[in-house]
Amino acid sequence: MYYVLDTHILVWFFEGGEKLGKKCKEIFNNNQDLLVIPSITLAEIKHLISRKRINVDLQAVILAIESDPRCRIYPLDLTVVEKMSPNLEIHDAIICATAMVYRDILKEKVKLITRDDEIIKAKIIETLF
Repeated sequence: MYYVLDTHILVWFFEGGEKLGKKCKEIFNNNQDLLVIPSITLAEIKHLISRKRINVDLQAVILAIESDPRCRIYPLDLTVVEKMSPNLEIHDAIICATAMVYRDILKEKVKLITRDDEIIKAKIIETLF
């Protein structure tokens, strides 16, 4: 199973995981599931750090992702742009579209890990927390 990570989920993990739900923690501790990090997620983290809204080390995040064989960084490419929902804020649309690429184009089983109400309400991709 592939799990696409929303930005706040990745941030919460690197802040110690206290805000993560039980199922989410199980996924992070399972070595068989694959974690997809949309490139916009890393861009958002960099932006949040520069605005001093979060206290994580971007280089540590990138190093952890690159050293974990379960992790995949997926770029913002034309396929993602084509899948973007016009009904979501741009960052959310890109994250959802990344999950939709895995589901619709790559034909993989995928869920989006998020706590974002707008994404959950949109019901364009299966979510969990």
